[in-house]
Amino acid sequence: MLRRGPAEISFDVSAGLRERQLIETSPITARIDVRQVEAAEVLALAGYDYPLTGVMNLHIRATGTRADPQGDGTIQITTATLYGQPFQRLTAGLHLQGGEAQLTSIQLVQQDARVTGDATYNLSTHAFHLNATGDNFDLARIAVLQTSRVAVEGRMNFTATGSGTLEEPVINAELSLHSLTLDRELAGDLTINAVTQGPEMRVTARAQFQNAELQIDGNVHVRDDWPASLSLHFNHLDVDSLLRTYLRGRVTGHSALAGNVQLEGPLKRPRELRITANLTDLFADVQDVKVRNDGPLRFSVSSQLLKIDQFHLIGEGTDLSASGTVVLSGERQLDLHAQGRVNLRLIESFNPDFTSSGLVTVNVNVSGDAAKPVMQGKVQIENGAIAYIDLPSALSEINGSLIFNQDRLQIENLTARTGGGLVTFGGYATSYNRQLNFDLTLRGQGVRLRYPPGVSSTADADLHFAGTPAASALTGDITVNKLALTPGFDFGAYLERTAQTSALPQTNPLLNRIRLDVHITTAPELQMQTAIVRLSGDADLHMRGTAAKPVLLGRADVIEGEVYFSGTKYRLERGDVTFTNPVTTMPVLDLQASTHVRDYDITLNLNGPIDRPSLTYRSEPPLPTADIIALLAFGQTTQQSAQLQQSNQTAFSQEASSAILNAALNATVSNRAQRLFGVSRIKINPQGLATETSPTQTGPAVTIEQQVKDNLTLTYTTNVSQTSQQIIQAEYNVTRNVSVVGVRDQNGVVSFDVRIRQRKK
Repeated sequence: MLRRGPAEISFDVSAGLRERQLIETSPITARIDVRQVEAAEVLALAGYDYPLTGVMNLHIRATGTRADPQGDGTIQITTATLYGQPFQRLTAGLHLQGGEAQLTSIQLVQQDARVTGDATYNLSTHAFHLNATGDNFDLARIAVLQTSRVAVEGRMNFTATGSGTLEEPVINAELSLHSLTLDRELAGDLTINAVTQGPEMRVTARAQFQNAELQIDGNVHVRDDWPASLSLHFNHLDVDSLLRTYLRGRVTGHSALAGNVQLEGPLKRPRELRITANLTDLFADVQDVKVRNDGPLRFSVSSQLLKIDQFHLIGEGTDLSASGTVVLSGERQLDLHAQGRVNLRLIESFNPDFTSSGLVTVNVNVSGDAAKPVMQGKVQIENGAIAYIDLPSALSEINGSLIFNQDRLQIENLTARTGGGLVTFGGYATSYNRQLNFDLTLRGQGVRLRYPPGVSSTADADLHFAGTPAASALTGDITVNKLALTPGFDFGAYLERTAQTSALPQTNPLLNRIRLDVHITTAPELQMQTAIVRLSGDADLHMRGTAAKPVLLGRADVIEGEVYFSGTKYRLERGDVTFTNPVTTMPVLDLQASTHVRDYDITLNLNGPIDRPSLTYRSEPPLPTADIIALLAFGQTTQQSAQLQQSNQTAFSQEASSAILNAALNATVSNRAQRLFGVSRIKINPQGLATETSPTQTGPAVTIEQQVKDNLTLTYTTNVSQTSQQIIQAEYNVTRNVSVVGVRDQNGVVSFDVRIRQRKK
């Protein structure tokens, strides 16, 4: 008895010897029991090499003589695979008598599918006899059918009988496929028959497809190398599933194929097979572009050589012809030629993230091998457009030509428009020893870019991108001429996000290999204006690091500006934002703003890095910090608030509540007003207006402010309960430090002020 783990083999063999030798008439008796042993190991011990795995249990009892052994037994294999196909259980009875080995009551089970039958093999003449029946096989569980890109589903039944010898077999079989589905699209039923008469096997196949015809006819000489002659005929054959698989699901209409395919040659030597195809009709609707053949499509395969004899497709904006040869063995040498024009919309069929249009005219020869193709010719783009889902801007009006010269692609001329500006491309790319090298340039004029979200900038660019996929550099200059922000853009939150470093490492290896050295400047005194901010300044920055983790270095200066916060206008006296950290983008602020509340001039200073800035206050006349904050928040000092609280607790609560309500209303209404009317600002004061003759606040007031020009602001205030109380104010900035203010107050009095500002250091 032999044991290893759960496996166990026990045997008991006896034989009669004559003169210590085993002769043909020597009697033998044998008992063999195999339990929980790997089937592949048992087959190897017996000298066989079959693609069978699983756990085997085998029991054999044998008697007789060496020349005429007789016996019976059983075999069971569980959790097995046969030719790579898994199944749950294989059982059969064994019988040996009269020089023949028999397998009886064969049963192979896979889920709800089953194969039953029996087989006989003559040990001396090598003759065999086989009967097998298979029912209810799920095609989705047959491994060999799932290696293709096209998902195959359906049910399969078959019957097969065989006799003769391995050299001269007689095979009759029928295979039926029911509810055949290709890539989740129902095709129909297919029946294949094979009938042998003498050495010739007749093969036929008929399909019951909806609105389609498919049939196979031919003969196989089941001798020697099994030479065959098979013809395939199809008409109105639906190939949507095949196109969807290779075109990533961008088939937008029906497709059909008609023609004939002829196969000749030895089936036992597939490399010597000869295939000729003549496709009479091809129609496809790809990305709403209807394409069809103009004349038959002819190709052939012989001696491992694919030859395209005739290939001509036409359609909307498409007229493409191709010819040539491809060696299907060795290095797969290429000799192909393509010419004509192609609708650029077809690019979307290969990647649904692209949206494209336009025409491409090609005249290209391809030689070399599949691993290193060599292209010669020219590609011309006419009025093209392309957009990618992950990019903020698209390219339109693409015109130009590319020249292929063996291992070099040269941009002869190529222009496009993006963001309302003109972009010109130049440069080349080469391939040497399977290494791609490129040297590309981009020049843009008046290009508008909406990035990051909420920011719209118009810039001129002169960029240079060179290197290899393993190491490259993007260098050049960008000049920002215009800058605008959307109403909901939070500049502080954006600066804080740029300062944060990701806790996870960058996983895009391509972006990590692109080194950046881009100089970014702005036009002098660049203007930026929203409903709450008006700024004028300039910046001189350098973008360093990598494309995966860019870093900004340099300085941005605020020359002058105004900020509206909680209904109060703050004038930016000076300000700059510096970027000095070479590891991460960390803005450092140095800003000073001033405002006038009641009889006080208040100055605010904001200094430090964006993640931990410090804010200081001062006023003229001097006030404690708490009083300054109270003035900015509630319009009165803490002493005035205390007096109000002591005299009238309800009035104080109303004052605080009104301030909070005022801020909430202004934030909501001003944002919506800007979307409707441009840069208008609306302020709602729930407490209303008070005059010198009527200090009592008589109802809520509404203030509308409109920036007519960069240096002219109009303000209109009215009491919603008393239309007679109206204030109209116009402020004209003569220079940065000199302004003229005209006011018509609620009493009808008109006055003018000349304001002169002077900074003292």
